[in-house]
Amino acid sequence: MIQRATTLGLSERFERVLAYMFFCFSGVVLFIFEKNRNVRWHAVQSMLTFGTLFVVMFVVNTLKDILRIIPLLGILTTFGLGLLFHILEILTISLWLWLMFMALVRPDYRLPFVGKWVRIFV
Repeated sequence: MIQRATTLGLSERFERVLAYMFFCFSGVVLFIFEKNRNVRWHAVQSMLTFGTLFVVMFVVNTLKDILRIIPLLGILTTFGLGLLFHILEILTISLWLWLMFMALVRPDYRLPFVGKWVRIFV
């Protein structure tokens, strides 16, 4: 396998995995400092995927906390929104592990929906 040059001096494979390792935060750092197109693709994919998931989780949790104040509605929505929040947590962790594995194995792995948006930034 051909080793492509990276700006940070690490192997491209490690930098691709590193783009997902600390969720969207490592993606931002690699997007700013790295010039390798493949690594930048994974960095943007990480930022869009996990950034969106974190925003959705924040909104669901905030909505759950706000609706908790209302007596009867609070009981019903707390359960439903709490369940939705935990499903999003499981989805985030599963997607995190999957993307790190795929970045290690396949340098050209693209998520189906997110891949279309990544082209705008890379």
